[in-house]
Amino acid sequence: MLKYIKAFAIGCFIIPILTVTVSYLISIHLDLVPKCIPFFEGCTSISRTGRYEPVKYYFKFFMFVYVLFLFFYWYCLIGYIQNEKKILLYTLSFFSLIFLILYLTFLGEGRTYEFFRRIGIYIYILFIIFTQYFVSRRIIKNKDFLKDKFDFKFVKLKNLLSLFLIIIGILLLPILIIKINEYPNIKNIISWNYFVLVQLYFLISYFSLKVR
Repeated sequence: MLKYIKAFAIGCFIIPILTVTVSYLISIHLDLVPKCIPFFEGCTSISRTGRYEPVKYYFKFFMFVYVLFLFFYWYCLIGYIQNEKKILLYTLSFFSLIFLILYLTFLGEGRTYEFFRRIGIYIYILFIIFTQYFVSRRIIKNKDFLKDKFDFKFVKLKNLLSLFLIIIGILLLPILIIKINEYPNIKNIISWNYFVLVQLYFLISYFSLKVR
C-alpha cells in the first residue's frame, strides 16, 4: 500500500507543476499570454495559461489526471493511518476534489461561468490545505504505530508547511478579494507562489514515506 501512496504523492507534485509550466510555455509561443517570470512579475494568472484553445485541452486533460492521483492519494493514505476521524478527513478531501473538478469544468467556458471558476478554485484551495494539515496531524498523533513507515522529520515539515499555508492564506485573503489598482499583478504573484507551496506538500510527503 505504501508504495502506491508514495507513487501517488510524487504524481500529485509533478503532474500539476509540469502541466501548468508546459501550458504557460505553449501559450507564450502562441501569443496567448505575455512572457514574464510569473512568480515575481505576475503578468498572467495560472487559469489564463490553460484557458484558451488549443492549450486548454492539454491543460484540462492532465489536470483531471491530477484529480485522479489526488483522489487515490487521499483515499489510500487516510485509509492507511490509524485514526478515529476518517470521515472528517475523507469529507475534506472529497470537497477539495469536487471544487477542483468544478473549476476545471468551467475553465474557459465564457463569462457566464466566471463565478463558478472563481469559487471553485478558492474553495478547492481552502479544503486541500485543511486536508493536508489534519492528515499530517493525525500521522503525528499516531507516531507510535507509524514510526516504522514514516520519516517524522518530513511529516513535521509538511505539517508546518500546511499550517503556514493556512495562516498566510487567511492573511492574504483580503488582497485576493479586493482590487488593488496600484499593484494590479499582486494577485497573480500570490497565486503562482501559493500554488507551488501547496504542491510542495506532496513532494515532502513522498520523502516522508519509508518505502524504496
